[in-house]
Amino acid sequence: MVGKQSNPLEYSGKNNKSQRIDIPSLPADSANPESVEFVQPFSLAAPKPKSWKVWLAALGFCCVLGGVGTAAFWWLTTPPPSPDCQKLSPLATDMERLLCAQESARSGDLPKVLAGLELVAQWTPDHPLYREAQRLVAEWSDPVLAGAQQRIDRSDLRGAIELANRIPKTSPVYKEAQAHIAEWKRYWQKGEAISTAARKAMQAQNWLLASEKIDDLKAFDQDYWRYERVLALSNLLTAERQGRQFLAQAQALSKNGQLDQLGSAIAVLSRIDSRTYAWADAQKPMQQWSEVLLAQGWQNWQKGNLTNAMSFALPVLKNPALAETAQELLWLSQARNHAIASTTTLKPTLPQLWNLSAAISTAQFIPEGSRYYTQAQSLLKNWQTQFQDLTLLQFAWSVGDVAHPWAKQLAIWQASQVTPTRSRRAQAQTLVSFWQAGIRRLEDQPYIAYARQLATKGTIPALQQAIAQAQLISPNRPTRKDAQTLVASWTQQIQAIEDRPILDRAFALANQGNLALAIQVASTIAPQRSLYGEAQSAIWGWQASIRAAELARIREREEALHRSRSPQEQDPNFENQPFPEPDTPVSSDSFPTPETPYPNPPSLCAAGAGGPAGGGGRAGA
Repeated sequence: MVGKQSNPLEYSGKNNKSQRIDIPSLPADSANPESVEFVQPFSLAAPKPKSWKVWLAALGFCCVLGGVGTAAFWWLTTPPPSPDCQKLSPLATDMERLLCAQESARSGDLPKVLAGLELVAQWTPDHPLYREAQRLVAEWSDPVLAGAQQRIDRSDLRGAIELANRIPKTSPVYKEAQAHIAEWKRYWQKGEAISTAARKAMQAQNWLLASEKIDDLKAFDQDYWRYERVLALSNLLTAERQGRQFLAQAQALSKNGQLDQLGSAIAVLSRIDSRTYAWADAQKPMQQWSEVLLAQGWQNWQKGNLTNAMSFALPVLKNPALAETAQELLWLSQARNHAIASTTTLKPTLPQLWNLSAAISTAQFIPEGSRYYTQAQSLLKNWQTQFQDLTLLQFAWSVGDVAHPWAKQLAIWQASQVTPTRSRRAQAQTLVSFWQAGIRRLEDQPYIAYARQLATKGTIPALQQAIAQAQLISPNRPTRKDAQTLVASWTQQIQAIEDRPILDRAFALANQGNLALAIQVASTIAPQRSLYGEAQSAIWGWQASIRAAELARIREREEALHRSRSPQEQDPNFENQPFPEPDTPVSSDSFPTPETPYPNPPSLCAAGAGGPAGGGGRAGA
């Protein structure tokens, strides 16, 4: 039978005592005899667990307990991690702040050391970290005091005192820092007193006393006073003495009262060192002389003498107090020069536009507070309107340069946009007149061309027709002068054609030896005729030939008479006697005399050799 029964098991433990374990049997299902399991007894050597899940849960529980214990032990035995000083939170503890301050101070950087001192200076003795903080204060105070000493060595008294005062009172070196501060102040006051006395001696031009005071500073212990301040005061003494010499030289130059000498005097004063008392004494005369030159420059500017205006303003540039005013006068003069250069020619050109633009740009440099601002603004407004008008005229010129009446009409319309109140009105009106004349010239050009075509035949009727055609151009036309020049030329051609036979007949008579008749024929060519000059030149040659022949005849007769006389009858002064009058003198009325002498009559020798080029060859005298 299967029922609830115990299976007793005895085993021996540690103490070799027998123990009894009752293992209950599983209940059996009476209805299912096959479900009955027989429980085998087990021994301690090979126990059989109830279930693998129970053992797994027990193992997991033990692992958790072990991990917790290990973590607690590690947390208790491991120091806390260092805080991130780069991203320190405002909620960080004082310990973290102190650690960060200590870490920063290790670099030796003075601002970081001062930041650490400021942090712990606020902690009271009841603070948990007070003792550690005081140890760090003693450590950090030494570099602060050393930095203060470095500043005093660099002559920075205020910086040294401020730095030394930042050492807390609880620091062991606090009293030493205060003693240093007192010593620095006392030492500094003594040095400053000697320096002040030296400067006053320089101001009074007592060079000996100033040198003695500078020597007193050489006895100081600090290098700043022994070297730096002594060197500075020595240089100042040298500059002061030199400045007084410059001041005397400038005053001597200004005594003449000449304007160019005033400029030289200002240049001499500008060489004085601005740190000296001589420079302060030079300011009043320099100001007076500069104002005189500026006034003269402004007067010349108003008169239009811009070169003189700039020459008066240039020396004032060396006066710092009025250098800006002098520069403004120079700008105003340069701007006006550019504006004048933009009106040099009637034709609007790109250089004119550039000059006007330069004048506007230069005048804009003058600020509102300048004494020349009002004048500059007035000119600036005028130049800006001129620039607009000149741009318009430049475009009009480009259009009007086209040789067509319509283009010139468009140019005239463009130039008419310049109103009478504008400064460029006169230039615009002149250009309008020029283009109107160009239109009339284009209109008359066909008449001139036709007249030239008629005159190409060279005959008298053709030339007369050409003259008639050219005379159709009325006197108020721009081509009237050209037409009249052509008419005069063609008239001379007609006269030459008409008078050439007369002159040729005269040359023919001269070639035949009938010079008197040749002269008479050539004289019929009236003045103002085209061949009148050529005829007169020939007449002069023929008259000279007649005179030369007559003189030769008289000389030949006198020589013959002289040879016929005895030596006693010969007069030794015969050669000095004047020629006797000829038996039959040649009267000037035997041939006509030209009304107007030829401007360059040929010489007698040339006449005797054959006359002028125009007729001597034909005369053959």
